[in-house]
Order: sequence, then C-alpha cells, then structure tokens
Amino acid sequence: MENHETVIKDLGNDLYEISCLPAVCFMFRVDEYLPVGDQINAGQELLTCSTESLSFSISVDFPCKIIKVNQDLIDYTQKRRGEDIKYSGFNQTDWLCVVQKVGYKGGRCCYFGEHEEYDQLPPTVFPNTWLKYIKPYLSELGYFDRYLPLEYYVRNLKILGENIKKKERICSFDYFPNYFGLGQEKWEFAEKNKKTAYLFAPFDIENISFNENLLLESQYNPQPNGWILMNIKKDFILKVEKKVNYYRDYWCWYKYEGDLIRIGLDTENDDYMRIHQPIYPIRCAEVGKIFKVADIPTSEYLDKYIFEIDVNGPIGRWFTAEFDMEIVAINPMIWNDLQLNNPCKILTTDPYNEGWMMLVKPLNPEKTRKIFAEWYEIGRFE
Repeated sequence: MENHETVIKDLGNDLYEISCLPAVCFMFRVDEYLPVGDQINAGQELLTCSTESLSFSISVDFPCKIIKVNQDLIDYTQKRRGEDIKYSGFNQTDWLCVVQKVGYKGGRCCYFGEHEEYDQLPPTVFPNTWLKYIKPYLSELGYFDRYLPLEYYVRNLKILGENIKKKERICSFDYFPNYFGLGQEKWEFAEKNKKTAYLFAPFDIENISFNENLLLESQYNPQPNGWILMNIKKDFILKVEKKVNYYRDYWCWYKYEGDLIRIGLDTENDDYMRIHQPIYPIRCAEVGKIFKVADIPTSEYLDKYIFEIDVNGPIGRWFTAEFDMEIVAINPMIWNDLQLNNPCKILTTDPYNEGWMMLVKPLNPEKTRKIFAEWYEIGRFE
C-alpha cells in the first residue's frame, strides 16, 4: 500500500502509521495537511510536501479518518528544510500522521460503486449492514445483501431498544426483493416469501433516527400492505449517533461522573503508550490543589503539573490541566509509596476502570462542557 513517497505501517485494529520514504525524509517540507477528525476517500491527499526540486503528495488507497498528526515533526520540516534531520531529535522513520481505515475494504465507504461491482465486495464486519460516516460521531446505516436486486421492498421498521451496544441489533424490518416482471402478483409473493432482516451497531449508540425520506415515501406514496421501495445503492435506513463512553485528548481519557470528571491514561488507544510499556508513576498533585489553565508550566515550576509518569523506563511525561479544576481524589492503588517509580501493571491491564489516575471537579462547568463539545466534533471520544 504505497503511493510513490508514502510508507504505511500497519498498527493493527485498522490503524495505520503514515510516513515518508527515507530517500526524501531529510529534505522534504510539509506544505499542507488535513486536521485530526477529517474523513477522506481512497486516493485523496493526506499531506502535500515539497523539496527544493519537486512536489509530491502522501495518500493511501483506502477511505480513512485522521486520528493524529505529528505536529512537532511537521513544524520542523517547515522551518528547517534541507538540514540533516538526525540532529533535531527526529529519525527518518518518524511518522507524519496516523489514520484509521473506515467502511468497506477496497475504498467503498462513502460512495457505493455500480451494482454489478457488489459481487466483488467483501462482507462487512456487521452482517448485511453498510455504514457511511457523516461526522466523527454521526453515521448513516443501510441494508446490504449482494445477492439482492438493485431495489427491494421493506416494511415494519422497528428500533429494538435503547443504549444499544456495539454489534447488537439496532433495527428490524421485513423485506423482499423487487423481482421485475411479477406485476401485481408480487404482493401475494411478498406475503409468502418475506424475510426479517436486521441492522447491527458498528459502535455504542446514543441516538437513533429513521430516514425521513423513507417515512415520507410510505406516507405519500404507499404501496400495498405498507411496503416501501428502496434503492440498495443509495438509500439509508437509520442515522445513528455514537455514544460517548469517555473523551480523549492526547494521552488521557476523561469521563463525566455527575459533576465530577475522572481522568486516566488512554493506554489502549494511544499508539505510543501501547508500544512503550511498562508505565512508571512518578508524582501526583495532592487532593485539594487547584489548577488554572492560564498557569503555563515550565521546568522551573513542576507544581503546575497534575501528574508525572515515565514510559518504558524512563521517558518523562508531565501532564497539565486541560480546564480549570480542583483535585478531589487520587487513585491510592497507583499513587502510593510502594508503587512510585515502579512499573504499574494496572495502567495497561485495566486503564479505564481500576487504573484511573485522579478525580477532579471543574471550576467552570459550562466552559468545560464547551471544551468537551469541541472534542466531540473532531472525534476525540470513545
């Protein structure tokens, strides 16, 4: 999976690390790049780069979502093109961005190909369900059966519950193919040959709504016995909104618990921490301490950090407050004299439950929720 100067490293779980061929790595500059949260089709440019003598693009041959960008390396290429990068702390194998593959394999996520191509499409993870991303949190879902004709009839659309989890059934309906040439006897045929189908959840779901055009079609252009004619190529059945289990920002996760927010390390989803383990707790702010975002930390003021860890012994990492907060509680299983400066297994084996770091109280709840709303719009949640 290469496009001229593009190098792609498979990280597993549909995540891919994108970098530049070593041949041009010391002399290129990143001119433009897509922000975190953008979704693109196969072949669309992720980054455009240039050297002293040529311009080139970085792309992949599958639809994907931008998960993160290596901002430090990008900034460096823009400021110091032509210098030997090995003296900057960067290596020629350093990644430029990380992307997540979405939808069908073969680049058919956002737009279906012609109907005759369906026989070449692999099945989705979720039986008979196709997905199209609208936003990081919002998707359209439709029914897919490669052996059906282009059009088919559905009725009795029913949402099967609330708080639906990933891979559970969301919706059920009756269907039968629109076999051309049957004429009016198709309705008798339908009652004898109808089948029940389901849509499946691609993620934990918060809100569900039906395709309003389908509902209007059933109201203003009714077919016998309530059937609705659909086009398998373009019609979706549901819009679904992804449920937020926790918000993510860089290496941390944040979870609302009433008026408080629990904070932990995102060691399963963050590629760097998943690779560079174990993790060593070093120091943590005491209960009752107040942090303001305006207090910009420096190496001379370590009391401005909410906690500190070492990764893969040792690479120091200091964490600042992303919003104004007061420390309400710290996890005694992590922040104790015996655990400090030692590998902490619970941070990697159970990071979202027993391995939490601290519990905090936002000092400005309304402003904090606006921050999380911005993270939601760009896909910083799970």
